[in-house]
Amino acid sequence: MDKLLEIAALYVEDDDFTRETVLSMLTKKVSRVDVAENGEKGLNAFRSNSFDLIITDIKMPQIDGLTMCREIRSIKHDVHIIITTAYSDLVYLLDAIDIGINQYVIKPVDMSRLFLAIDKCYETINLRRKLQRYHEEREQLIKELQESAQKIKTLGGLLPICASCKKIRDDRGYWEQIETYISTHSGMEFTHCLCPDCMKRLYPQFCK
Repeated sequence: MDKLLEIAALYVEDDDFTRETVLSMLTKKVSRVDVAENGEKGLNAFRSNSFDLIITDIKMPQIDGLTMCREIRSIKHDVHIIITTAYSDLVYLLDAIDIGINQYVIKPVDMSRLFLAIDKCYETINLRRKLQRYHEEREQLIKELQESAQKIKTLGGLLPICASCKKIRDDRGYWEQIETYISTHSGMEFTHCLCPDCMKRLYPQFCK
C-alpha cells in the first residue's frame, strides 16, 4: 500500500451514498479526512480546524459549495480546493475560476481522477511546507549567528580582572571566576588540570 499523503482534508458532500463511498477511498489516500454534509457545516468545521485541502460538491442545502469556498478563501487564502461537479453544473465553473479553485472532478466521481487532482495539490502544498521550513531554519540560523556575534562582542572589550585572585568583574558589577564568566558569555566549557609550573610548585615529589 502506498504511503498516505500528509494532508488534512475536509470533504463536503450532501449525498449520503456519495459521501460514504468517496470517504472510504479518501482514507486510503490522505492521512486525515473530516467530513461535512453541507456547506454550513463545512464552513463551521473549517473555522474550528486546520485543513490543507477542501474537496466539495457545488449544489448543497444551507450554503452551496462555491459560497462556502468563497468564505473559506477569505479565512485562508492559500488553502487548496477541489470541487466535484456534474456536467449540468459546468456553468458554475466561471464562479469557481473567480474564487481560485485549484482542481475540479466531474461527477459521478472517478477516484483515479480525484486522486490525480489530490496529487497535484499535494505537490504545491509540499513545496510550500519546504519553503516554510527553509525560512524558519534561516531565521533560526540568523538568530544564532547574532547571539554568537553578541557573545564575541562581549568578550572583545577590556575586562576588569583582579591582579591577585584573577576574578573578573561582569557588567553588573559582580566578581566571578574567569572560567565562570567565559562559560556564561560564550557557552564554552572547561576541564581543569595543572600546568607544569604549578605541578612543580604544588607537587614537587611527582616532578623529579
